[in-house]
Amino acid sequence: MKTRFIIPAMFVIGMATAPLMANSTTASSLITEMKVSQESEKVKVDPADLPVPVKEAIEKDIALKALKISEAWKVSDDAASHFVIKFDNEGQELVKKYTALGEVIED
Repeated sequence: MKTRFIIPAMFVIGMATAPLMANSTTASSLITEMKVSQESEKVKVDPADLPVPVKEAIEKDIALKALKISEAWKVSDDAASHFVIKFDNEGQELVKKYTALGEVIED
């Protein structure tokens, strides 16, 4: 007699908790995505403190040589770091990315 009530009750409880178990896997994937986004570090750099190869690359580029650097950032990932430099182009913002060796990174 007791099994007539216990087995259906277990079935109902199992069906009620199934969506909770399914959502726990999506929560763990969100935590993983948050860790990935926190691994890159962005630090503001004074334009005068940029590495010499980056400065030389900017001086060699005729179009960039005349522009003023408004901001410079060093972005460090796990593998390597690069520099994001924002130029003021007559009120418009021009963004270029360089490696520490002065090579332009194309997006």
